[in-house]
Amino acid sequence: MRLVGVKGRWQYRVFLFTWLEGILIGFHHLSSAFLGHVPVHHCSLDGLDFPSHWTDIQQKNYSLPLTSDGGYSQCEMFDITSKISSDYEVAMRQRSGDKVACDSWTYSTDHGHTIVSEWDLVCDKTALLSTVQGSYMGGVFVGCLFWGWASDKFGRRPSILISVVIQILASVIAAFSVNYVMFIFFRFIIAFSVSGVFECAFVLVMELVSPELRTPMGIMTQFPFGLGVCILPAIAYFFRNWVPLQLAISIPCLVLLVYFREIPESPRWLVQKKRFAEAKDILKKIAKANGNVLPDDEEVVKMLENLDEANEDEGKAVEENKALTTSEKLKEAFQEIEILFATPQLRKRTLNIFYSWLVVAMVYYGLSFNSKNIGGDMYVSMFISGLAECLACLAIIPALSKFGRVKIYSGGFIAGGACCLLVAVMTWVMGKDSMVWLLVAIAMTGKFLVSGTFALSYLYTAELFPTPVRNVAVGGASTFARIGSASAPYIVDILGGISAGIPTIIFGVFSLSAGLFALLLPETLNKQLPETVADVENWNKSEKQIKDGA
Repeated sequence: MRLVGVKGRWQYRVFLFTWLEGILIGFHHLSSAFLGHVPVHHCSLDGLDFPSHWTDIQQKNYSLPLTSDGGYSQCEMFDITSKISSDYEVAMRQRSGDKVACDSWTYSTDHGHTIVSEWDLVCDKTALLSTVQGSYMGGVFVGCLFWGWASDKFGRRPSILISVVIQILASVIAAFSVNYVMFIFFRFIIAFSVSGVFECAFVLVMELVSPELRTPMGIMTQFPFGLGVCILPAIAYFFRNWVPLQLAISIPCLVLLVYFREIPESPRWLVQKKRFAEAKDILKKIAKANGNVLPDDEEVVKMLENLDEANEDEGKAVEENKALTTSEKLKEAFQEIEILFATPQLRKRTLNIFYSWLVVAMVYYGLSFNSKNIGGDMYVSMFISGLAECLACLAIIPALSKFGRVKIYSGGFIAGGACCLLVAVMTWVMGKDSMVWLLVAIAMTGKFLVSGTFALSYLYTAELFPTPVRNVAVGGASTFARIGSASAPYIVDILGGISAGIPTIIFGVFSLSAGLFALLLPETLNKQLPETVADVENWNKSEKQIKDGA
């Protein structure tokens, strides 16, 4: 890659094209905050024979119990079986005190018609609402596994293009779901496909750029996600019904068709597959775009063949692995996992990182969805959330150079957790309707800190583990992240329904604990990456550390 330029205009161009999907991911990942917005609701009073002169308020006062905060119950009504007296005062005295659960609801339309009012995802069906986002995160997890395998076997470019087509179709079809099951199924497929586009594109970019660009570009892949989150509330504000909103975030997916023309195959992958002529053609395009000139075609092909021969041993190992039976491959995979727990230092790093990934994903998505519990305008809160994401990506790169990995990783957790706990205390002491702007500001400060920590997690995890198990460590950590992200909506919807402060106190406690545990991890800034298990075990003992690039 050095012959064609490893940080030229062509690499930056491809990198910026991947931002298109990053923005769309911001739409899809957090759209359930608007698609699944829970409107003010109460038991439907249709069918009750109220006196014609009664006002709407009188009908509600007679039929609906009051809650502790003075509002109407959203899930219960009085058991009204007898004829209602025309005299309001008499009727109120004669009313039975027995309560029954709602069997249908009336919803406010201030924020349009959402999937909640479409399929009555309230009260004892609240878990079904949480499952909308939970199933989406399940799709992300399955997609990461499948497309990782597919891109290694069939190539980065075909995996990206196939997932683009799936994403476009699934996003549009989801808008025409006729029932709840159909909707969450296509949400799963959307998540499955966006994982393919994003993960494969990320790998492609990392294979095209110089080592010194991998850290900033790896972290800046989160930036377009924040842009998408900033744009999403503007779209949701103008498209308040769930069907047009789903279409509004789906139609822009058509822009991804530009990938068919602009996204190349990875030259590294082509060389690995011994497709030297194709690799040569792509390298010529890269060199031309970067203002470089390659030797003649035969010489380039010869150089690529020599490069492949240099990796012959690795290639033989791969071929030998392909010859293994399924059971042997599974055994080998479990052996790699066992290595993560084989020694004291590896166990400490593995357990610590797995836990921190679970927490950072849970808190990140939890704070993104929790604005409905702390109050404030949901459109403004989501915009601020996206802005915090963007600012975190910009701030994390210089901060890492100045303070190192451990201080930023641990400090992000601890400070973010403190913000969550402060929000919880203020919510309980003052009520969620008091000083809403301050609650939102503190919560979004926590989001900023956690976003920076999330952006760092991939890089830091890769630096902590030795080469033989680096991929399995990142993959295992990602699995725990999916668990955390899938649990977030249940915490926000179910526990937040009990008390507005419960979600933030959970996020705060978990975040603080993850931050304290992270202090036990070693600093990796300007340290040589561990190549073997022995390197990990001797990390603290060795006084000779080689800087990257030395």
